[in-house]
Amino acid sequence: MSNLDENIIDFLDLINFTLSNEFTEKWKHRFSPGFIKLFQLKILKCVDEGKTIRKTTLFTYFTKRCKYSDEQVNNFFDAIDLDIYYPLIQRK
Repeated sequence: MSNLDENIIDFLDLINFTLSNEFTEKWKHRFSPGFIKLFQLKILKCVDEGKTIRKTTLFTYFTKRCKYSDEQVNNFFDAIDLDIYYPLIQRK
């Protein structure tokens, strides 16, 4: 198996985990279950539509539309290491 194949499998495992109840259980005590579900829905939408989303767009969605604090959103992004979702979530 090539390195590219392994990277694709690892990324698909990450997406599957992110959409799982296990992910919700892991983070629901630090962040609200509603917050987690919104993130999961955004990931699912990106995968379903075959589109990427920018980190800034995701941040704006949570802070402006959903009214979560900047601090909570940044803490969540740091806690889950949002960078590992690249290329689905663009860093800029």
